[in-house]
Amino acid sequence: MSHQPPEYGIAPPLHEPPRSPKWPWVLLLITVLVVAGTLAFGSHVTTMLERTFSSSTGTGVSLEPVESPAPAKRTVVFEVTGTGKAFNVTATVGATIHNEASVTLPWTRTVEVPADPASESVMLVVVAGPDGAEVHGKYTIDGATVREGKASGPYGVLTITDS
Repeated sequence: MSHQPPEYGIAPPLHEPPRSPKWPWVLLLITVLVVAGTLAFGSHVTTMLERTFSSSTGTGVSLEPVESPAPAKRTVVFEVTGTGKAFNVTATVGATIHNEASVTLPWTRTVEVPADPASESVMLVVVAGPDGAEVHGKYTIDGATVREGKASGPYGVLTITDS
């Protein structure tokens, strides 16, 4: 009579495979939410705190809201000209982003933003179409041309930025 081992097949693993910890993902999610909330509501919270804690009586607390002037606005106009279609156009002012694909030229986009440091960054990126036609791009702020440029060739890239 032959003696057979008690188990057949593949032996079970000696230990559990390592699992990645979840806390870095949770920390990343919380950080992203805090940053997004700060960007979206930071100026509103600051204004409300200023209204709450500013006072002309010197007590540090005011029950009457403080009137603040309306923030100044500036108008940014993006223009792209050329023939045919641009593969992609991305226009950015501060945190405001407009992105369009397969754009028939000419193309114009007007963006009105608060005149504050958060909206000072302006950028225009144009990717020419596969036909290699030349594209011209520029942006103006309050009617004055700030930057302009051109690109050509299949999928040629035009990048105009204020920095």
